[in-house]
Amino acid sequence: MKTQGYRKEDLMKKEKVVKVSEIKGFAPSGSGGNYISRLLIESEGVGSARLMLVHATLKPGKAPGDAAAHPTPYDEAYYILRGHGLMEFGDGEESYEVGPDTAIFIPADTLHKITNTGTEDLEFLTIWPITPAEEGVNGVFDERKRLWGTSFRKVDG
Repeated sequence: MKTQGYRKEDLMKKEKVVKVSEIKGFAPSGSGGNYISRLLIESEGVGSARLMLVHATLKPGKAPGDAAAHPTPYDEAYYILRGHGLMEFGDGEESYEVGPDTAIFIPADTLHKITNTGTEDLEFLTIWPITPAEEGVNGVFDERKRLWGTSFRKVDG
């Protein structure tokens, strides 16, 4: 039996509700633990082929890395939960101060970078309309898969 494009048996084996505190944080190499990514919703953990949701934590004064762009069709959105930062587009041509309850749209093929400008952790969600289907779309996603062998890992897993 299929439910909106999903096989019912596959969905029954997957998580449907996840808590950030139960998901193992991933610190990309070179981040020194200053950027932690927790993949909450995607294909391996919850069975979603159409949506990816990441909870990110960025330490004060830090950025996850250099400006990067994701290829078409990978639009992305950020939603700021806590803290303050500077969102930059292009090679610094556009920049915006961001804080709690701010939504940010990042069109595909757009260089972007967020930096924590506050004194507390910057926590935000990254939302993707589809999980990356091939390597090279998102470096953190790729590195997590290479090192863990999976994209989704619970704290005790």
